[in-house]
Amino acid sequence: MNRHPLPEHLALQFAGVFSERRLLLAVSGGADSMALLRGLRELQDSLELNLHVAHLDHQLRGEAARDDAQWVAEVCRALALTCTIGRVDVAAIASRNGTGIEETARDERYRFLESTALAAGCPAIALAHTADDQAETVLHHIVRGTGLSGLRGIPRERCLASGIRLVRPLLDVERPVVIDYLARVGQAFREDASNADDSFTRNRIRRHLLPQLAREYNPNVSQALRRLAQQAAETQAALDTVAGDLLDRVLVSSAAGECRLKWQPLTLVPRHLIRSALAQLWQRQNWARQKMGFDQWEQLAEIAISGGTATFPGKIDVRREGRWLTLRAT
Repeated sequence: MNRHPLPEHLALQFAGVFSERRLLLAVSGGADSMALLRGLRELQDSLELNLHVAHLDHQLRGEAARDDAQWVAEVCRALALTCTIGRVDVAAIASRNGTGIEETARDERYRFLESTALAAGCPAIALAHTADDQAETVLHHIVRGTGLSGLRGIPRERCLASGIRLVRPLLDVERPVVIDYLARVGQAFREDASNADDSFTRNRIRRHLLPQLAREYNPNVSQALRRLAQQAAETQAALDTVAGDLLDRVLVSSAAGECRLKWQPLTLVPRHLIRSALAQLWQRQNWARQKMGFDQWEQLAEIAISGGTATFPGKIDVRREGRWLTLRAT
C-alpha cells in the first residue's frame, strides 16, 4: 500500500526544509497534533528522529483537561515515546497580569514548550498548525486590524530567544487530510469542548465567519487567504532586508538602554522604510513591541523626519537633537 499523503508530506519536509532530528512535539490530543505525532512516529526510524512529546494542562477545563493529559501520556507509553506533562493555572495568571485568557494560554504554552525543549536537549519544537489554522489566523488579523507583517499569518518556522526553533511541518496540510490519515491508522483523538465556545474570537471566525464567506462569497476563500499570507511573507522578507540595510547605515551606537542614529539619511527614503527600520531596531534592542501599533511607528517616523520628542510604550524616550535621533529606555 502506498504511503498516505500526510507522512509523505512530513518526509519531504524533514528531508528538504527542516534539518533537526531531535524534536519536541507539542501534542494537545486534538486531531492535528495526533496526526503530527503518528506521522512522525511512522517516520522515526527512516528519518532517524529522536522524539519527545510535551502536553500542557491549562487548568481551564477541570477534569476534562486532566483526562486529556492522562490520555496523551498513555498514548505515548503505547508508542514508546517519552512524554512531559505540564500544568499551569492560566486563569489565575491572566487575572494577576490583567491579560486575556487566549493571550495568556498562548504565552504559557510557549514558555512551557521552550523550557521542556531546553531540558530535553531538543533544538526544535514541532507544532501541528495546519493550512486551516493559517487561513483562520490571516482572517483574524484582518478583522482586528493589521499591516503587511500580520498578513503573513503563522510563520513556517521561527527562533525563540533561547535559540530553540519552532517548526510547523503541517502548515500546508488541510484538515480533511489529517482526519483521513487518523482514520487510516486507527488513531483516536480528543475533542476540546472549548473549541465550540463562541466567547473566543478565534472560534467565531472558524465556526461562523469563514464558513459564511465560503458559502456566500468565495468557496475558495481559505486558499485565497493562504496565498495572501505567502505573498505577504515574501514581500515582508524583501522589505526587512532593505530596512535592515538602512538601519545599519544610520545606526551610530547602540547599548542595552540607548541608541543613537543619524536622522538625515532617513529623510531621503520612503516613510514605510523608516517605520520598518525602527521596528527592527526595537527588535534588536529587545524592547516590548506589543503596544507599538501603526500610530506609534508613524509618530516615531515623524520625529525622525521633522523633529520633536515623545515617550513610547515600554518607557522608551525618543528625541531628535542636532544630528542625532536618540532612543533611551528609562
